[in-house]
Formats: sequence, C-alpha cells, structure tokens
Amino acid sequence: MNIKRFGNSSKDVAKLISSEVPRHIQLSTLIETYPEGIRRGNDFMLGSLRGERGQSLRINIDINSPWFLNGKDFESGDGVGGISKILKEGRGWSIEETAEYFQDHLPQRFMPAPENIIKPNNPQNFQVTNTTAGFQQPEQKPVKPTIGPGTPFESEYTYTDENGEVLVTVRKYFDKNETGDVILDSTGKPKKQFRQFMNGRQGIPEPRPLYNIPNILTSDTVIWVEGEKCADALSQLGYAATCTIGGSGMLSENTASKFDFTPLRNKNVILWPDNDAAGKRLAGIVEAQAKEAGAKSTLMLQIPASKEEKWDAADAIEQEFNVDAFIKSHESKVKKPISLLDDSLLIDKYFVGSAPEQKFLIGDTIPLGVPVVFAAAGDSGKGMMTLDLAMKVASGASMQNSFGGLVAEHGDAIILTAEDDKDEMHRRISRLDPKRYREHYDHKLRILPLPNLGGVFPVMQKIDNSYEMGAEFARVYEQMLTMTRLKLIVIDPLASFVHADVNADPAAGAAFMGMLAQMATETGATVMVNHHMAKIKDDKPIKTPEEARNAIRGTSAIVDGVRAAFAVWPVGETVGQQRCKDLNIPYTRNGVFDGAVVKSNGPANRDFRHFIRNPNTGLLEDRSQDIIAVKFSQTVRNRLELVFQFIQERELSGHPVTKGGNTDGLHEMVRIAPEDDMTAANLRLMNLSEETFKKDVTKLQNTNRIGQFKITRSGPKKFLGVVGGTLHNNEPTID
Repeated sequence: MNIKRFGNSSKDVAKLISSEVPRHIQLSTLIETYPEGIRRGNDFMLGSLRGERGQSLRINIDINSPWFLNGKDFESGDGVGGISKILKEGRGWSIEETAEYFQDHLPQRFMPAPENIIKPNNPQNFQVTNTTAGFQQPEQKPVKPTIGPGTPFESEYTYTDENGEVLVTVRKYFDKNETGDVILDSTGKPKKQFRQFMNGRQGIPEPRPLYNIPNILTSDTVIWVEGEKCADALSQLGYAATCTIGGSGMLSENTASKFDFTPLRNKNVILWPDNDAAGKRLAGIVEAQAKEAGAKSTLMLQIPASKEEKWDAADAIEQEFNVDAFIKSHESKVKKPISLLDDSLLIDKYFVGSAPEQKFLIGDTIPLGVPVVFAAAGDSGKGMMTLDLAMKVASGASMQNSFGGLVAEHGDAIILTAEDDKDEMHRRISRLDPKRYREHYDHKLRILPLPNLGGVFPVMQKIDNSYEMGAEFARVYEQMLTMTRLKLIVIDPLASFVHADVNADPAAGAAFMGMLAQMATETGATVMVNHHMAKIKDDKPIKTPEEARNAIRGTSAIVDGVRAAFAVWPVGETVGQQRCKDLNIPYTRNGVFDGAVVKSNGPANRDFRHFIRNPNTGLLEDRSQDIIAVKFSQTVRNRLELVFQFIQERELSGHPVTKGGNTDGLHEMVRIAPEDDMTAANLRLMNLSEETFKKDVTKLQNTNRIGQFKITRSGPKKFLGVVGGTLHNNEPTID
C-alpha cells in the first residue's frame, strides 16, 4: 500500500512547507500579507506581526540564506520562523489552511482527520497521502476543520468577464468559536475570511479581474469600494460599482501588476475607501493603477470625521446616508491624468468663459485657497498676528483689519503650533479677546498646542530620498478635508514641522511647498506657514520689499513655491522714535515695524504697512493710516508756512501779491520768482495748483494770520499781508 505518513504535529507540516514551496512564492506571499512592510536590502521591516509600519520586527528575505523568513521582534522578543508562522499571525490562518493554500507546491496532500469527539480541542494533527496512489486513506486523527469547496459559507460573489463567463467565485466565511457562535471584532462586526475558487478548487485567475466588469464597461462613472458587499449595495442604488479581489490582503504596490485595471480606461473613477488605515492605503494604490490604465479622472472621497472605524459604503446605505450628496460634495477634488494629446487642454477649449475672480482672505493682501509664507525675525510676534487673524476669520464680524487689510472671508480656522503650549495660547487669546466674544463666533477655530498633545509631528519627512506626508499629520489632514467651511490653516513655525533640510536643500523646499499647494487646493483654505527671516542689523534696516524677500531664510524654493509671501521687519531706531513721537505714544525697542507683500503671483497691494506693537496685547497693529495722516498734516503745515512766508516777504519788499490775480496773483508770482528766492523755489517743487494756493490762503485767513488790504485809497481791498504787519498798519482809509 503506497501511503506516506508525515508526523502528527503542525511543526512538521510547517517545516515541509518551508522546504518545498519555492522561496520566491513565499516572499511574494509575505509582501501581500504585509503591504505596510518596507524592504531594505535583505531585511523586511514591520512594527510587529500585526502588520503596522515600523522597524521593530525584521525578517530575513535573502532567498539564499539558511535563515530565510526568520526574524525577531526586538520590542516583544517574539521570534519569526517561516511562512507558516507569518500566515498564522498576519492572516489568522491555521496550518491546514496554509497547507491548502500551497498544496500545488507540496509533494503530498494534507487531509484533515475526523474530529475527536472526546477531545474536540486536541492539537492539530495531519495525515498525508500520496494523491497519485489511488488508495483509501487509513485511520485519521482529529484535526480542526479546513475550508474547502464544500464548506458552508455566508455569502458568495461571482466575478465574470464582459460576456458573463465566470472567472472566479469568492466566498465569505464568518469565524466561529467551538460552540458555533460568530466571533466579533473590536468594532462589533463579525470576523470574516474569504476564499477564491476556480474550477472546483481554491485559486485566483491571472491577471486578477475587477468585480462587476459588465456594468463597468457600460458606464462612464465607476465607484470603487473595498469589498463585494459594498459594490453590490451601491449597484442596487443604480451606481456602477466595483472592487478588487482579495482586498488589502492581496493588492499592494508590489502585487499591483497582477491585477487587470484596463476596464477603467476612459472612466471617471470615484474611490470610496473603508474608514481605516488599510482602506485608505488600498484606495491610494487603486487610484494610481486606475490612472496608469487610462482613467479619465479620479476622485478620492474623504470619510466624515464623525464616522466610526471601518465605516464603508454598505454601512452608509444601511444608515440611509445621502450617497449622492456625499459624492457631489467632493467634486471639486477630481484629479485628471495629464495627456498632451488631449485636445480638451487647448487654450480655446480649456479656458472658456470669464476668468474666475481672485478671492482674498485679506483684501488685496493675502489670497484665499493658496499657500502663503509669513516671514519675520524672531520675537516679532508672528504667532500673535496669525492667532489674531484666525480669530477674526472665525468670528464672522465684518470690517476687521489684519496684516494691513480687511478680512474678506470668514469660516473655520485651524492653528498648529509647535512652540507655544496651551497656557501660553490661553493667555494670548485672553489678551486679544478680554470680553470673550469668542464664545459666540459664527465659525469654528481649532487651536492645537502640540506640546500638550503628545508633541510635534512632521507635516513632511524625508524617507529613503523621497519626501512624504507624516503619518500622524496625514490622519489630521484627512479630517481637515471633511471641513466644508475651512478658510485658514496656520502652521507655526515651518522648521518644527518639516523633518528635512529646507534651508539648504532646494528639493526639500520645493517638495514642502508643493505639499502646501496641494493642501490649499484640496481644502480651499489659505495655508499660512510661519517662517523666520535672517537677523537684521540695527545699522542696516530693511528699506525695500525686495530686501525683505531676500532676507527670508532657506533656499529660494521656499518663496518661489508659494503664491504669496508677507514679511514684517523692524525699522531703524530713529524712524521708530519719530513715528512714536508723531503718534504721541512712548517709544519701545522692538515695537515699530514695517511690512509688505514681498511676493505675489497675482494682483496684490504691495504698499508698505506700518505696524506698532500694542503694549496691552503684544499684537503688531497696523497704524498706516494714522501715520499717513500725521505725515499729511505735517506736509500741509509745512506748505502753509511756506505760503505765509512768501506772502510776508513780498509784503516787506513793497510788492504784495493778490489771492488770484492774473499778473500779481500768488500762484503767478511764485512761478516767475527768481531762482535765488528759496521760498518760491520750495513752493515750486510742490507743484501746487492755483486752486490749492487759494485754499491755503483761505486757511491762513481763517486762522487770522493773513488778511486782504488796500494799498491806495481808491483801490480794492485785495492785497495779501500779515495781520498786524506793514499793510495792515499802514492801510490807507477813505475820508
């Protein structure tokens, strides 16, 4: 009798699997099991056998090494010993299921033994038969039942080609305990596993097809979801829905080439991921593959922050969620692959109708929905200015000034601050809003003092010579995308949120600014990042916006990569003292600043703004209009003095002028006065009109400094002279 027995322990079976299954197949199975893993040389790194990203667990993937697929978790001390242990931990498979999965590569077929009624929990035991022998199986020992074509299942899904021919059938099984009760996961949903069957045995066709191909091919818009249940639920509502076979356990960046995404060519693809990290990661892979297959456009839906973990399309429909409105709310985030052969990009077809109006967060100063750099020297009060701006944006109140302009848009705002803790932010808020108007704001302002929330996390970090959004920030950013009224995001300061050398590496600066541009486009909010300027010497104050722009730290990519940049800088001590004197306020060091838009890709007011620090709040407040008014008043006073002086000099010389005569009028006399007449020369530099001269004379008359007098008894009373002066005292009278 040609029967071969191979021990009674799962350890023996695991050894046979490791030795007989080709190592490249074992390696691909490892990668499919753990899509979050990272390959570095001969190591495959994970956070743990649960599958999260990290470096605590290292598995040897050198196919020539005697330690292939062996490793150790350096945090827990647990060892890894072969593909059977990996599939047990990563997929929850029993040794029977692993043997069944690899059965085509094994010399014997492992058959489950009858259940031991007396000891139903007896350890797994195996009997091996030579499947080519054709003999009856000898007495079997009890084993845990395996899943096969005849095993009862919960539901079944059929994948067909465009003609309706069956390609593969997927069956869903609920995990059950010894008493037959369904086992639930942490979210209260049944634990489940899937098996694929072809021609009466487990297997998957190559290439791996999409679900619901006939409906995909006849529709312009296709919704991808994670799982056949979700696809069927959407199909019942009239949508063309699909999914990828095997979910996140089978599709990864390394296995994507095994899937056929060509049915998505020329389709508008909407991606609805499950509400968990694996779902979002899987959706990102599908989006990339859809673009590569020639999809007309892609749209990634962002799950509302209020939804529970693992929430999916089937849950949404069960909860009577408004699916159509949910999809339409994301239409502004459609991504289209670029093709220079697409005539729709021609200038006469792509740019149709009136150009959209440029919207501003701050009128004529800071645009809405763009990345912005706000730069200033240390201790200038950048954080205070952006806090003040955020409070005014969220308040909903009109006619509020910030950064030298009026706040033009109101909505939700978010501040991420790395340096100021909760207590400091509380003190600042109280100084800016002593009457607690914030309790009645029209919109929401969220301030995240990260020192109190677990520490700073990177918005961008460098990994293996590439730049990626930090994992923790990515989670926060996904929540930002669900906020429909978001108008302002403040990141303070840049240096704390970028784990790359943006000051020296142009590629890092460009990558970060590109990330900010993506955030601004997808959220519709202005993304303002606070950044430092180089230290300014007291004896060389900045005099122009160009000098201020050049003083912004880092590579040129930082400023070049944003749509707008605003800077503030301290003025020289003499200028600062004069401004405080003009405004009748005490002068303090580090209290007087200038500011301006130093870069803008669109129309903007580039005038200088003049800021004075409020001693009560510490906020730099725009006092430009007050300073201009003072300067104007001084200019007018100086001009009046020159007009008075010229009138007095002409009176003393015996050639008085009139207010508006053609030959002896004030305007004409100033014009023809000799060059050595310095008073007239200074007045000529002002280029005053005759009307202005007349108004100035009227002001002098109203203040009783100038009067009109006669020079002859019969003449008119029209000559200008100083009140109490020569003409006044010697004015002839009529008897």
